[in-house]
Amino acid sequence: MEVVQLAYITFNRIGSASGGRGFRGQRQVRFSAEITETDQSALRQLVIEIAEANGEVKGALENLSYERSFAGEFVFNIQGPNTFYGTPYAECRVIHALKANERYFKLEAIDDRDITPFAFSDNAE
Repeated sequence: MEVVQLAYITFNRIGSASGGRGFRGQRQVRFSAEITETDQSALRQLVIEIAEANGEVKGALENLSYERSFAGEFVFNIQGPNTFYGTPYAECRVIHALKANERYFKLEAIDDRDITPFAFSDNAE
């Protein structure tokens, strides 16, 4: 067992950066990938690699940019030359997970702001 970082990436309009497909070919698809780097540039590169492996034309995402986001997500977007999209191209959330037997289990931090930890002592009298 090991603790890893997973990127969950939701593509809202894969293929739209290549042009010529209009709204017809758009669909939401999700991928996950184990990652070691969680900075914007590493996640942007991962988004591009996954998109190109799934139908986006190589080089079509050169202008893919990071947009400010909330709730701990990384949002990447690109607009068409004559088209404005209301949804971002891809949304990415990074989580810590426990990997065991090629399966992943979500790890969550425990909210202990109002809790005082107590440890039993071997010196009980």
